Amino acid sequence: MLKKLSAILLAATVVVGCNNRVEVRNGVKLQIHSHDGSAKKLKEGDVVTFQVIIKTTKDSVLQDSQKSGQPARMMVQAAGKGAFKGSFEDGIGQLSVGDSATIFVPIDSLTKGGVIPPFLKKGTDLKYVVKIIKSQTRAEAEKDAKVEQEKSLAEAKSRAALVPKMIEDYIAKSGKAFQTTASGLKYNMASAGSGASPASGDVAKCMYVGKFLDGKVFDQSKAPIDMPIGQMIPGFNEGLMLMKKGGKATFVIPPAIGYGEASQGPIPGNSPLVFEVELIDFTKGQAGPPQGLPQQ
Repeated sequence: MLKKLSAILLAATVVVGCNNRVEVRNGVKLQIHSHDGSAKKLKEGDVVTFQVIIKTTKDSVLQDSQKSGQPARMMVQAAGKGAFKGSFEDGIGQLSVGDSATIFVPIDSLTKGGVIPPFLKKGTDLKYVVKIIKSQTRAEAEKDAKVEQEKSLAEAKSRAALVPKMIEDYIAKSGKAFQTTASGLKYNMASAGSGASPASGDVAKCMYVGKFLDGKVFDQSKAPIDMPIGQMIPGFNEGLMLMKKGGKATFVIPPAIGYGEASQGPIPGNSPLVFEVELIDFTKGQAGPPQGLPQQ
């Protein structure tokens, strides 16, 4: 009996016996939370599926794949083939199926001397807290992706017929008065703002929250970001041009002027969306691509 108990305790130690110390392996700063020495190791060329929470050095959450309902996937690269020393890609390659770990990625290397967003700090790390779910050959991953795509498209076609009633019910429950444009965009101006409205080609500085009709948040800005008007989904472009500096609005965007039938990250195909937007300011002229959703 004692021998059997010892064996069970030893097995448990193999899986969870990590001391959570931060170490550097092949140039990557890692903290292993759990590891099974007998598990399948990740190898070059395989496609790995994993959950990931991206945090700042102060543990503010920037992205959480579990909340979005979409695990991340990537192809495992050969050791040292990441974009820079200590990259996330190099960190993933050192893990096994079932592992839980934090990969510390230096912000200075990640931004490569470019502009660092205000919510990040030079000289610190982004923390990628990962849990490896599975590893597949490329052929296996492509087969699964095809099945998922076919299922997603079938669900999107079924959802399309429900969209008008879904939007109608949402507006009725919202208690807000919405106006409707010729394109089908519905909008409510909570605060009118002042001055002129931005036009196509202008760059709007915004704060926004993107939600589904049930109130679940799928994306939101962490700080004011630049949104080049004309480079977002049509309904968002149109809505911004109805606003004025300092204004706050809610847009209800049907799929036809949103992301359409195809899924986009955490957004299923043919999903009507709600955006709560504050137009902080705007400038004339064109800029680079938007820094986050909603893009075309």
